[in-house]
Amino acid sequence: MDRSPIAEIRQKLRESRQSTLQLIRNIDQETATFRPRPDAWSVKEHVTHLAAVEESIIHFAHRILNEDCPISPLCYEIAFNQEAWNNRAVAERAGYTWPQAIAALTKSHQDLLDLLANISEESLNRVGAHPTWGDPVTLASILRIPYRHERGHRDEIIALAEFKSRPERP
Repeated sequence: MDRSPIAEIRQKLRESRQSTLQLIRNIDQETATFRPRPDAWSVKEHVTHLAAVEESIIHFAHRILNEDCPISPLCYEIAFNQEAWNNRAVAERAGYTWPQAIAALTKSHQDLLDLLANISEESLNRVGAHPTWGDPVTLASILRIPYRHERGHRDEIIALAEFKSRPERP
């Protein structure tokens, strides 16, 4: 019997988040907020960014589920800039403590799993338009973004934690 796409997405989301949580669980506040350069993100900022992206995915997924061919308001921005959106989302969460950042990541993940628990396989084919994720883009594609996106940020977190712990670092 074929595995359902929803079960496959759920499993990959859980595996990805487990890997991320395992990676960050022993990171202390100092390491979490360390920046190797003024314009670089810290581990905490990578974590809050992941939560912000999941929150955005959940919001857009609800629009796809509840509207016919929804168009993200971001599509109407003449010069939508993904980097500016990312930096704005991180800046909005700048006041989070390290434990609050982890809690936000945990909450956004649970909210995403709750959404998956309440949709049908047929709904995965519903479409919307988004300036970064696609036009058209299916709900299934949107729900796969977090685990694909998270992988790259884990690599960044590993590099930051290793850089911070190097004894020759000034």
